[in-house]
Parts: sequence; C-alpha cells; structure tokens
Amino acid sequence: MNEVRVLVVDDEPVTRIITDKVLQAQGFTVRSAESAEAAFALLADDFRPDLILLDVVMPGMSGYEACRRLRADARYEHLPIVMLTALDDQKSIDEAYFSGATDFITKPLNMPLLPHRVRHLLRSAMTFQQLMTSRETLLNTQKLAGLGDWTLDSSGALLECSEQFRALLGIGRPPRPASALLARVHPEDRARVEAARAGLRGGAGYEIEYRLVGPDGAVTHLLEVGYPNAPDAPPGAHGYTQDITKRVEVEAQVRRLAWFDPLTGLRNRSRMVELMADEMAGPDGAAGVLNLFFVHLTGLRKFALLFGQARADAALRAFVERLRRFLAADAAALAGLPDDALAGVGLGRYDEADFMLSLPGDHSLPALARFAEALLAAIAAPLEVAADDPGEAFSLAPAIGVSRSPADARDVHGLIHCAMRSAIRGAVEGGNRVVFFDPAHEAELAARHLLERQLRVAIDHGDQLELYFQPKVDALSGAPVGAEVLLRWQHPERGMVSPGEFIPLAEQSGLIRPMTDWLLARAVDQIAAWRAAGLTPGRVSINMSAHSFYGGGVVRLIDEVLARTGVPATQLVVEITEGTLMHDHVAALQVLNALRERQIGISLDDFGTGYSSLGYLQRFPIDEIKVDRSFVTDLDSNPGNQALVSAIVGLGRALGLAVVAEGVETEAQAGHLRRLGCHILQGFLYGRPMPAADFATYIARPFRSASAS
Repeated sequence: MNEVRVLVVDDEPVTRIITDKVLQAQGFTVRSAESAEAAFALLADDFRPDLILLDVVMPGMSGYEACRRLRADARYEHLPIVMLTALDDQKSIDEAYFSGATDFITKPLNMPLLPHRVRHLLRSAMTFQQLMTSRETLLNTQKLAGLGDWTLDSSGALLECSEQFRALLGIGRPPRPASALLARVHPEDRARVEAARAGLRGGAGYEIEYRLVGPDGAVTHLLEVGYPNAPDAPPGAHGYTQDITKRVEVEAQVRRLAWFDPLTGLRNRSRMVELMADEMAGPDGAAGVLNLFFVHLTGLRKFALLFGQARADAALRAFVERLRRFLAADAAALAGLPDDALAGVGLGRYDEADFMLSLPGDHSLPALARFAEALLAAIAAPLEVAADDPGEAFSLAPAIGVSRSPADARDVHGLIHCAMRSAIRGAVEGGNRVVFFDPAHEAELAARHLLERQLRVAIDHGDQLELYFQPKVDALSGAPVGAEVLLRWQHPERGMVSPGEFIPLAEQSGLIRPMTDWLLARAVDQIAAWRAAGLTPGRVSINMSAHSFYGGGVVRLIDEVLARTGVPATQLVVEITEGTLMHDHVAALQVLNALRERQIGISLDDFGTGYSSLGYLQRFPIDEIKVDRSFVTDLDSNPGNQALVSAIVGLGRALGLAVVAEGVETEAQAGHLRRLGCHILQGFLYGRPMPAADFATYIARPFRSASAS
C-alpha cells in the first residue's frame, strides 16, 4: 500500500499522541486535530485522508454530527470513518452507525491491534471502490462478504442469481419456483418474507432481515433488499441477499457486554434498572406494582480476604446457581403465591456483593415475607471453600432487603435505595436475615453514617482517641510482663463509645487501617515515655487487622516509629488472627519474616476458635498463641474446655511457644491455668483495660507471688 493518510480527531492530547506514534511506527502518515472544527479546517486545507479516526465526545461539535456532515459531502461519502467511544451502551452504538460510521472502537484503545484494524478498514474501502467499477471484482467480493444478487420474474420465480445466492439458500441453478426460495426460511419468518416478495409484484421495494435453517439445524441470518424493475424493463424484480450472521453475533456480543455481568451471566445493574423502570411504568402509563428483593452478601469481602479473589469469584458463581435453582423450583407455591407469579421475575447483579430480584404483582406482605424467607433458606447455607476440602465451608451471610412500589417508592432508583438500605441494616445485624423497608430505619442509618464521619474526624485529629492498656502477668509470680494496647473513643457528645460499636464500623468503612496506624505510633510513643521515666512496661501487644497487615507499609511504619522513639523492637508484639494468615500465605510469610528479623514478637490471637491448624504454627514464625476467652470462662467446670486448653498448652510447649490465656476473671480459673502450664495470664482478675497513667501506677507497685496468695 502506498502512502496512507490517517486523520485522528480526539480532544484528549495523550490519546492523540499515542495514536499518532503507533500508526506512524507502522508507516502511516498521520495528521491530528483536537476538535471536529479543527478537522474540517485541515480538510479545507487540501488534506485528503484515506481514513478518519473520530472521537464521539468532544467539546463543540460532537463526533456524531461531524460524521453526518462528512457523509453529506460526496468526497467523503464512502470514506472509512471509525468512531472512537468510551460509551458501550446500545443507544450510543446505534447512533454511531446511524450517523454514518463505518465502524466503532471502544476506549481505551487496544494500541497493538489498532494498526491492524486500520489496515482492515482500508482494505474494505478499497474493495468497495473496486465493486463500483468491476463486475468481476463484485463476484469475488460477494463470496467474501456472503452477498448474492438475484432476479425474479413477475410471478416471483427465480430467473437469475449469483453463485453466492445459490450457496446461501442451498438451491440449484435457476429457474426455480418461488416455493424453492422459501423452503429453508425459518417458520417464524416465512410469512413476513412471502409478504415482502408479494409486495414486489405491486411495485413496493423492501429491506428485511430473516433466518434460514440448515439441514443440521444451524441458523443463518440474512439481510435482503428487493427492488421492483423499472417501468421500461420487463416485469419482475431484482435485489441482493447477504449473510449477516457474524454481524448479528457481534451485535449480540455487544448487547451481552452492555447488558450482562461477565462473571455471573446475570443482567447487570443498568439493564435491571431499565427493565424495572418499564415494569413500574405499567401498561398505558399506569403505575405498576413491583417488589424488589435486594440481596447483600455480608461475608463476601471477608471471603475474598481469606481465600483470594479467584475463590471468591467461584463462590459467587456457586451462589448465583443457587439463586437460579431457587427460581426454577416451585418457589411460588412454597411462598403461597399464584402459579404464574414468577413469570415476570427479574434477576440481576447490582455490584460486587449485591444482587437484585424483582417480582411484579400486588402480593400481600405475608406472602412476600414467605417468599423472602424461602429465598434466604435457599442461599444461606455455607459454601464449600474448595472441592479438595469438602469439610471446609464458609457462609456469605446474605442479608435481604425488601421494598415495594409504589408503597415505598414511585421510581426505580428510590425503590432500589429503600431495598438496599434495608439489606445493609440486615448486614450490620450479622446477615442471614430479611428486613422489610421501614421509614424509621432511615434515621438509624443516618445516625450510623454520622458516626462514621465523626470517627474519621476523630482519627484525623486524634484528640478524642485514647490508649488503654490491659496487663499481662506471669502465671506463677503474678508480676506484670506486658500489656495489650486497646483503643477507646471519648466522643465529645456521646461520651465513651463502645469498641463493639466503632471497631466494626471502622472495619466496614475502611477506617481500620488509619486507625491502627494511629494506635501503633501512639503506643510506641507511650512506651518511650515510660522508659524515659524509668518504668518497665514489658512487651506491648498491638492487634493488627488484615487491612493493615496486607495494606503495605506496616513494616516501614514500625521501623519509622522505632527509629524516632528509640524503643527497642523487642518490646513490641504484633497480634494477628488465623483468618489473617489464611488470606495470603506468601504475603503473610514475607511480612512475618520481616518482623521476626527485627525481633518483634508475633502472637496468634483467638487460637482455638478458627482453623487452629498445626500447619500454621509450623509454617509461620509464631512466638506465642493466645487461648480465646471463650475457653477460659467456664474452664473450672467444663471438662471439654479443660481438655482443649490442656492440648493447646501442650502444643505450645512442644513447639517452644509462649501460651497466653485471656479472659481470666477468677482465681479458680487462674489456678487451673497454672496447673496446666500456661505461661501468661490476662483478664479482669489482674486488671481491667486502663489509661496509660493508671497503667504506669500499676507497673510501678510491688507484686506478691501468685503462689503465695
């Protein structure tokens, strides 16, 4: 191909520069313009491109309008024009073609493939020019394009046709009766094709799409255009038929991309909103009744953190299969709904952890409640984490919010808002529940959002947050050997906010990481102050969430605060849970090894409540394990807990790990733990969580041996 000139019209400088360089590197001569107006100025200056890449959305004249103006000019009637668009909805795609675009490419551009697309379009343009001048070229092109021409007599019988037309319809050489042209037409399309061809005999042309069914059942999509012969020609008609199967498949793929979620195959949010809006509009403009069940997977984020995104995706697909099975079963009868109640049901994915099920019809609240409870029962069972470990299961803890139109909202977005709010309320309460929309809930949710904003301010300023320290003591001597640092929030209006309220809020809102970073820095500052005052606080434990542990920078932050304060690394202990380790074994090992190199202690918290895998203790550099308080509470009266704690202590001793028991409240519990060989005790018996000043007093006073008490 000789010099090929390409005009790039795009208001984004980076896109223009990269496109220019990519095409120039492939031998194209490229000119660019930042707007449609600038492009027309270049054309007026005698620049004649062989192809135009035209952005859709630009300041001033849009790409659609520019394309229409170009097509109105005879010089550019057949010039390849490719629309560049970030819009992938059906309306935008249709408008691109209706404006006269040759093709469209969605942004961001696939730069390695762009030169090939350009060459392909240029070849198509050249072929079209040859079609205009050469019958021989026309016949060859018909084969490439799946295009065949034909001529009919006045009765509709086939007089002449191209080889390609014969191949498309699977018929012999003409003449052929009209019935032969209909033999393979899809039964649903046959009457329409017959009517169109009959209209030719009355002088009416047509353009239709229809389907053929092959002997093997394969369906071919055809576009057919027919014209009556001119008055001075013999009676009859002529036209052409084209195989557009690939185009139809591409359009179907575009619709799938625009309307369906690629992971689950369900309708996406925009398609669900569109269909629900139509349902709510009702016939003849009357308001339709629609019930929406918004399903929020409360445990999905935790599932992804623990097992990785690939398993989370697999869990989502398994979850969707449960939804489909529920709808395919006799769910209507189970809920006491009419037999045809599910005929118009809609199912779609709202976003990462949320799904929508729409149910049209004016059903009673008890019937809707039964349906929602049946749905919850069908989807709430734990999912197996991996096929190779059928005993390992995890609950996504779905919460279902229910709203109704027009009772709760009269527009689709309001209806979704009400159901979503209700589902989030169910999620905050732990999931596995159904919540119907209640306007009274709005005030509670608003209060929760206010508290979240106030917590963010408290973290940013730090003056409302305070460190509390709960002592850890030597099991034999009773002397303090360290503490666990805890966070308290002194709200300026509410007073002390319970950690059980603001810690989950921080985890759900993403504030847990900056809060943990703040706690770490202040805790080390406090240790430094105690050391400067001649006090020995022992080793101080800091709980580390998965968000902080894997978020990047935790080791660097510890290095910075230790260097700034001069506190020895040996005085710090990082407490993590088994669930945190399960999230990413490789990354966890890297962080733990970095902490071990600095002689920072590593404690495995809540041991015995999770997977309690011996493999974790052998694989990771753990220094101590903490027996969960739930096993200590009734230790002196529960033989099962006695055996479990004894096993944990024995395991720790065998592996050379310190064993800490938390939640110790009575001397009987402490004595039992000492007899089992537990090393360190923590609980109200030795001290409640206390401010730094009180803890300083605590560690400064003398202690008697526990054995002498």
